[in-house]
Amino acid sequence: MVSKGQFTKLFEPTRIGPMQLKNRIVLPPMGTGSAEDEGYVGQRMIDYYEARAKGGAGLIIIEVTAPDLQCKGPRQLTLGDDRYVPGWQDLIAAIHQHGAKIAVQLQHSGWEIRDGQRVQVAPSAITSPTRVVGVSGALPHELTTGEIGEIVQWFATAAKRAKEAGFDGVEIHGAHQYLVASFLSSETNMRHDGYGGSVENKARFLVEILQAARQAVGPDYPVWPRLNGQEYGLENGVTIEETRQVVPLLEKAGASAVHISGYAAGSEVTKAPITDTPGFLVPLAEEVKKVTTIPVIAVGRLDPELGEKVLEEGKADLIAIGRRLIADPELPNKAAEGRLDDIIPCTGCMECIERPQLSGRGIACAVNAVTGREREYRIQPAEKAKRVVVVGGGPAGIETAMVAALRGHQTWLLEKDSRLGGLLNIASLPPHKGDILPWVNYLVRELGKTRAEIKLNTEATPELIQGYNPDAVVIAVGSIPVIPDITGIERPNVVTAQDVLYGKVEVASNVAIIGGGMVGCETAHYLTEQGKRVTIIEVLKRMANDMAPMARRRLMDGLRRNLVRLFNDVKCEEITAEGVVVSTDGGQRETIEAETVILAVGYQENSSLFKLLQGRVPEVYCIGDAAQPQRIREAVNDGYRTGLSL
Repeated sequence: MVSKGQFTKLFEPTRIGPMQLKNRIVLPPMGTGSAEDEGYVGQRMIDYYEARAKGGAGLIIIEVTAPDLQCKGPRQLTLGDDRYVPGWQDLIAAIHQHGAKIAVQLQHSGWEIRDGQRVQVAPSAITSPTRVVGVSGALPHELTTGEIGEIVQWFATAAKRAKEAGFDGVEIHGAHQYLVASFLSSETNMRHDGYGGSVENKARFLVEILQAARQAVGPDYPVWPRLNGQEYGLENGVTIEETRQVVPLLEKAGASAVHISGYAAGSEVTKAPITDTPGFLVPLAEEVKKVTTIPVIAVGRLDPELGEKVLEEGKADLIAIGRRLIADPELPNKAAEGRLDDIIPCTGCMECIERPQLSGRGIACAVNAVTGREREYRIQPAEKAKRVVVVGGGPAGIETAMVAALRGHQTWLLEKDSRLGGLLNIASLPPHKGDILPWVNYLVRELGKTRAEIKLNTEATPELIQGYNPDAVVIAVGSIPVIPDITGIERPNVVTAQDVLYGKVEVASNVAIIGGGMVGCETAHYLTEQGKRVTIIEVLKRMANDMAPMARRRLMDGLRRNLVRLFNDVKCEEITAEGVVVSTDGGQRETIEAETVILAVGYQENSSLFKLLQGRVPEVYCIGDAAQPQRIREAVNDGYRTGLSL
């Protein structure tokens, strides 16, 4: 066990200007998509942020907030009018009661409402495929100097309103791909006036925002910017050398601190700010710290142990922990108590980032069903204790058994294999999926702390289940692979992706995978890392069509890097001794040579046991992939919700 004494720097008090912080852990601003209609703060958002304050973070920075109604996006938070202040004050009070401080990040996304139309504005009338500038395909409106001055005042007015509402500080979003950042980057700033050209001129917009905000809030109120220390994958992107020139200008303009992030485009997108490698962005913060005396906030997949090391080495003054605090809001408290094994591990799946953007349903976490549902998913003792049998030790089954046991039900978990985890054990094998295994180990440990009885190597039958005299049975046995109707499917060299990943079958050096969804593509990546030659055959026009954009881009980059052959928009006609015969819409046929053919066309529900039990036990439920194959988040949520409902 790690003792609190081993995190002496992380839990050391510090300051940003006059703002006293109880420790150096910062929750950075991350969009939750949880604002109410018209951008008001509601109870769901308060519950989410309060959980992170109660969990021990020293500073909570609220997500992107529009400084004016004219630049507010749909359901985006705003400080553009006094009518929003009461909601903000409720949130501030909730944070303060747990000893945390709260700041708000002011952001102009690059979009404005003009004459009733949503239009894009930018430093220059250009399009940049790697940035939000011109993303609509149309040239953005190039801001005039008068319009720039108006926007500067929006920020100043919002900063003043933030102070009056009770916020402890204000962060100006000058990072990633939004308006202020686009002025700082030569990729998007082609101006020839006082706001373009030299580093000093490109920084003028942000400098003026800081100066105006400082004038509005006074000399002692904390105001600071967030910056891209560097831009990756952009030909004329910001360099760390440029950032080192900009930071002293910002300090002189009144910045109380500086928050160093990064931005990446195209194939570099998973490097920053959504970096896979813990500490990837720390060298940027380290370089900035060499040129300034104000506190530097570092970010980039940091955890308590790495954060402590960064602080000890003087590379930064505060540590921003983002996705790990989404996964476990109690991370600071657990670290302070030396309970590192009790921290819910973040798997880096990016569900929390992509879900609010793609579905608009608010933040969620694949490994923590409570995230975004803090009030709804509180565990309460059951009114009446039941005898509960859960069949299946995958994520849905474990969550059900754990919650049921915590609520006071007598619970048994039956698993046919010799270990818990279900398909998670093979999901952790492909590249970039290794963070799943620590989470599986965490689940097993947490379940072991409850009074649930775990029965491994136990094949559940209706008779066995009935022998427990259950009040409720939950079937969470997972899904089964789909076997397509293709001539030659019965050949001995045809295997499933599931059996390949489990290591149950030998795979030849030349492989064809039928199915180019997530499972097929991840299996291909896994095999190419072992030196296999792989071809993927997909009936759709797009590979990995069932994946969210960021994770898909990372996976497709890996396939191309490993020279995987991709056949899209083709139909499998037959499997022969030579390989797989495919045809195109035009009727052309081709044989793709392969010694081993792997089936990865998807999974189907596995509800046979559920149907056998209907009418034979008082209550029976079918959940997770057994009911409908989905992703990890849905399985976890199904299990947690079922445990609460019993």
